[in-house]
Amino acid sequence: MNPEVKYAELAGAKIAYKMYGSGEPLVMCTGYATNMDLWSTDVVDSLRQKYQVIVFDYRGMGYSTNTDSSFTINTLATDVNNLLIALKIPKAHVLGWSMGGYVAQMFAVNYPEKVAKLVLYATDCGDTITVNPSQEIINILSNPSSTPEELLGTLFPDDWLATHAEPWKFLPEAVEPYHDTTIGLQYFAVQQWLTPGGGSVDRLNQLNMPVLLICGDQDKVVPSVNSTILAGYIPGSTLISVEDSGHGLMYQLPATFAGYVLTFLAE
Repeated sequence: MNPEVKYAELAGAKIAYKMYGSGEPLVMCTGYATNMDLWSTDVVDSLRQKYQVIVFDYRGMGYSTNTDSSFTINTLATDVNNLLIALKIPKAHVLGWSMGGYVAQMFAVNYPEKVAKLVLYATDCGDTITVNPSQEIINILSNPSSTPEELLGTLFPDDWLATHAEPWKFLPEAVEPYHDTTIGLQYFAVQQWLTPGGGSVDRLNQLNMPVLLICGDQDKVVPSVNSTILAGYIPGSTLISVEDSGHGLMYQLPATFAGYVLTFLAE
């Protein structure tokens, strides 16, 4: 069953969202330049068995609207808070992938009382201590004319790609519209996150909810060492690095990924 798209009216934006399953709420913050229909279908199906999974489009992405001419990661974190207020949810588990991990970190830092448990998947703490991907990967990600094949290649390890001739079959069928202008605004927000004094690094020691850091050890987009750096700043966090997997770990090994998340949330 695919739930209907619903909308929450926020300041300067209308946020599109979907809810799956029932149980304790789990809000999922997606990655850079992606919409909510790009979450792994298998992962959502696993998580919805135990939790009320909430996925959404950031302002100006997919089915969401935006009137702001610029925004920061903090803006997107505030949107998460306002979405939860609109849904009358006082506290939720939060999972963030890649740039969504930035949003999840800032939401947890700014609204700690609203986060039950935090899952940070394939992300970093910003500032200049973040380890950037190779120049080749940066070029692919920053070039608007990169081919779908090139972009797909960034999600998976080379060894895996060599034995999987049709990697797109591991992704859900995405039908939501893409908005280049908003992707440009996200790009600037990410660059700001990665500047000196940007990111979350000076506030991570405030986090006292349980935190799971999960990554693929062959991640080309956000090198896995960034999860190790995060673990060093977040007291009592748990770090899981999955062998032979990449930035698209949830597509590559959905049962493994969902299993770790479910185990962590149930503990």
